[in-house]
Amino acid sequence: MTANEQPAAAAGPSGPRGGFANRAASGSIWTTAQVVVNKAATVVAMLLLARWLSPADFGLANLAASIGAFTFLITPVAMGDVLLARPREFDRLAGSALAMVAAIAIVLFVGLSASSGTIEHISQREGIAILIIVAALRPVADAILVLPNTRLRLDLSYRTIAKVDGVVIFGATLLGLAMARLGYGAMSLTLPPIAVLAVRGVVYWFIVGSRIPLRVERSGLRELASRLSVAGLGQYLNNVIMISEVLVLGLFASEQEIGLFGLAFQLATQANAVIALQLGAVLQPIFGHMADDPQRQIAGFVRATRLLSSVAVPISVMQAVLALPLFAICFDERWQGSIAIFVALSIGQTFMFVSAPSIALLKAQDRFGTYLRWQLGQVIGAAVLFVGAAALAGDTAISAARAIGLPATDDSGHALAVAIASATVWAVSCPIAVWLGGRPAGLPYRSSLRIFVEPWMVMIPIGIVVLGARYGLLQVIPAWWAEVVTLCVLGPVAVLAGILGSARIHADTWTDLKSQLGRFARRRAEA
Repeated sequence: MTANEQPAAAAGPSGPRGGFANRAASGSIWTTAQVVVNKAATVVAMLLLARWLSPADFGLANLAASIGAFTFLITPVAMGDVLLARPREFDRLAGSALAMVAAIAIVLFVGLSASSGTIEHISQREGIAILIIVAALRPVADAILVLPNTRLRLDLSYRTIAKVDGVVIFGATLLGLAMARLGYGAMSLTLPPIAVLAVRGVVYWFIVGSRIPLRVERSGLRELASRLSVAGLGQYLNNVIMISEVLVLGLFASEQEIGLFGLAFQLATQANAVIALQLGAVLQPIFGHMADDPQRQIAGFVRATRLLSSVAVPISVMQAVLALPLFAICFDERWQGSIAIFVALSIGQTFMFVSAPSIALLKAQDRFGTYLRWQLGQVIGAAVLFVGAAALAGDTAISAARAIGLPATDDSGHALAVAIASATVWAVSCPIAVWLGGRPAGLPYRSSLRIFVEPWMVMIPIGIVVLGARYGLLQVIPAWWAEVVTLCVLGPVAVLAGILGSARIHADTWTDLKSQLGRFARRRAEA
């Protein structure tokens, strides 16, 4: 922990010095700043990986990770959610929690590793067994990470987290590139993300390990087992949702087609990871500290999601609008089948951005049963829709993409149909998530919908203008330069206009945006 970061508990029952809003803003700046830098490095790395690896490598790596996530019924990650929901009891429960997650990690690793050969034989996908064994290390890495990470988050020590994560994640990006260049294929995509978790955990233990009691109490084990079963099942269903597209494609598609989907998905979700996922990580412990005041808690959630929507929706819409110039400049012909998939997934991101803050709110409210039911409904709906789309709608999806001017290769139909179905699922599910989180304060469903609809109304005319300007440029200057101008000039201007236009809809959102920009400017000046 850095010198100017004090544990939240030390500040008294009213919250940390400066208030929770200030700590949330500061935390968002620090976590977002390190993620922005690393995501920029990740995008560059992906461009290189797309040249050094084949779509089949991407497909095999994604499938191995998805098989692992599907197998891990109760993961150590959920223990962090249980402890964050009860911040005052962390010291009493920490030792019991560590013993429990260690046991879970060992069981999951041994079980999946032992099954790897059988999975390769049944699936007839050569080389997937060793990737599954590496993927089976994920719960072990999570078990190392979860306790010290939870301690730092309860202390609201976001600056420390950001510094450690920034260095470790950048190192893992370099490791993946080196492995790919040396010919390790799909392994260069599978190993680095797991190494990140383990190394972060080791460093966190070095920083705060002395402040984590390791005494194991039988009563704590019983208490945690009951709560972890509900929280863990909810987290499992969330994990299944996140990899369900790849799991379904594993039944219908080749590694090549899964790879087309995998690259499109990684590109489409980069901005969301920078903005929404980091904000969710920051807000969950803060919401937990505000559990005794649900009106204040949910008012803060709505205000935060409106601000988030004013940024995430314009970025995601413009991702879809700029798909053609992006792929024309950055990727070769092998990846043409990813373009329409990327467009569909980017549209889905205009709804999906709110899932992480909504999940953080439900967990902080200790409403793991509500979280579990929401996730179960989404899993069932997604399973039916994805299987139906992959089995029946591939040709229709290709025809629809070509009809609106998007290239769609003959080998991308299953993936494109599933991508369209995925966007549909998130468009239905995410407003429900916001409404569920706001129910303790009586948040109307129409208010949940407005969080998504209002920025879309701003972005539709802006997107049309950008498409028209691109068409005009293609008529008067060489195609490559037209795509560069569209991507590097028109795109950023459109995003900025969309953010400003969306933020001006609500006075408090406009105030929050100016406040965040001011904080960021001051941080840069201080640095």
